[in-house]
Amino acid sequence: MNRIIIFVITLSMVLQISILNAEDIDEDKTYNSDDSSTQYTFTADNFGVTVTNNATLSRGQKLFIFDDAERVGNSITVHSGSTLTTTGNGNTIFTDGAELTITNSGTISTSTNKSKAINISKSDSVSITNNSGGVIRSGGNTILGTTSPGSDNTTIVNSGQIISTNSASASSAIIVSDNDSGTTITNNSGGEITSKGNKGTIIVGVSSTITNSGTIKNNNLDKNAIQLKGNNNTITLKDEGVVIGIIKAASGTTGNTLKLNHGVGKSYYYNTSGDFTLQDLDGNQVVEGSAGSVSQGGSEILDELLGYKSLNIRKSLTKYKSTTNESKSKKGWGEINFASFNRKQNNQSLSLGFNYASVGINLINPYSKDKDFILSIETSKQNFTKDHTINRYSISSGFYFPNRSLFNNIGNESFLLAGLTLHKSDRQILTNTTASGRLDIKDNYETFELIAGTKINNNYFIPNLGLTFGFSHTPSHLEDNFYEWDAKNIGNISFYFDDDYKFNFGSNNSINLGWILDLRKMVTAKDQDFEINNTGATYKQDDDLTEEVTLAANIGYEKKISDQHFLKFNLDSTTSTQELTSFSGNFSYKFTF
Repeated sequence: MNRIIIFVITLSMVLQISILNAEDIDEDKTYNSDDSSTQYTFTADNFGVTVTNNATLSRGQKLFIFDDAERVGNSITVHSGSTLTTTGNGNTIFTDGAELTITNSGTISTSTNKSKAINISKSDSVSITNNSGGVIRSGGNTILGTTSPGSDNTTIVNSGQIISTNSASASSAIIVSDNDSGTTITNNSGGEITSKGNKGTIIVGVSSTITNSGTIKNNNLDKNAIQLKGNNNTITLKDEGVVIGIIKAASGTTGNTLKLNHGVGKSYYYNTSGDFTLQDLDGNQVVEGSAGSVSQGGSEILDELLGYKSLNIRKSLTKYKSTTNESKSKKGWGEINFASFNRKQNNQSLSLGFNYASVGINLINPYSKDKDFILSIETSKQNFTKDHTINRYSISSGFYFPNRSLFNNIGNESFLLAGLTLHKSDRQILTNTTASGRLDIKDNYETFELIAGTKINNNYFIPNLGLTFGFSHTPSHLEDNFYEWDAKNIGNISFYFDDDYKFNFGSNNSINLGWILDLRKMVTAKDQDFEINNTGATYKQDDDLTEEVTLAANIGYEKKISDQHFLKFNLDSTTSTQELTSFSGNFSYKFTF
């Protein structure tokens, strides 16, 4: 009997303490010092709480609550360094049907596996903004809105961290009811929304919108990062944002759309489950069978590089011929070339932007009376704008015919060159199948090339007229993990005008000027067949990318050391209709080899 009396007295004292440590919020209030026992209750509309000065407000459970489910216009603002937290099984903030605006730059947390940092159940139009540096964390469901009648029109904007630390099933970072509508979640660049349990990191109902530029992650890769329970939801993946874990639409749902907005030329592969309408907002070709796209940098650019090689060898032949004409004996000739190209990206035609740098050696030596041997060696590096680099190593050889027409009919000089280029490709893609949300993939493949040309030389100030034909064959090759490229053949024709002028200064020094106007057009099929994760697709190159007009001008200095030795320096500048500009140069020396 005495024990019962003691228990009743103790319980009465606890209740009295609890009542004494409750505070009504019926006006705007600021808390700037620690408190570990008070419960804060909104008892009037349109008032706000500010927690500042590194203050920590804590309690066993239900730190902030409402006395009426109809409350509207209230707000909680947590400044950087300040904390709201609970230590028992409950909710740090419980709206219980009321409307609330939360702005967090500090920490809102709970410490147990069954607790919720923010419980928005039964409430409509709750707004949560988690700023950079802000943390919303719980052991269970971090932001919960599942209790009937649900929580429609919830808005969550995250630039900080929203984390569920529990590995059990009740472990979503954000979850609302299956039938809740109008949820809008925006995860900005730098924002992280993570979980590591069996449920989805983010779970929404119907007619909701998720936009990600940051990180949405389920630490279990085979579980859901984003889960759509109902119809007519839209997911937009933007910029360099990553998703880690499956993107799932529930079985039987309709109208769900996955939009990709990573930029022109960005490659990606996302593992999805359920039915989605796929849209790439940048115009990249998105392939179903999950969702994948791949930059055509290794394929679309082959035509342009073939044209560049043709232009390069023509310039070398012009310089070689000029030196040979002035020499009393035909000797070997060689030059070292360096070049830097830059092409702007064109989003309309999906023309990929890149920087290109190369170093090469061209060697020419008399072979017979009317035939000279050509050897060309080059190494280059091409950096595309979207995490794709190709290193190339090429060797070509052939003959220059200074007094022979092509097919004994066209022109009065010609050349023929065949070669091999090895390509080493390194590409980083976005994917939800790795722990980082990114994957570095490699590819090694070769291209076989043939270039032939002829020219009609004119005297005085009438430009020379030339014609070249280029062809390359790239066998099929497999790019790590997801991408497979079918064999591709490229053929192009160039018509060009060129001329060069020499101004002598004394007997041994001269200035050389020259120009080339080149009109190139692809004459073979412009399509590229490929597969993404064994799903076939065809890339159809934009018509604007199959032809190009290039104007190149050069200035050079030549020093005649002797009748057998000439030293030359040249600088070239190039511009084209493909928004390509370049600066290049070479050092050449006539010698015997």
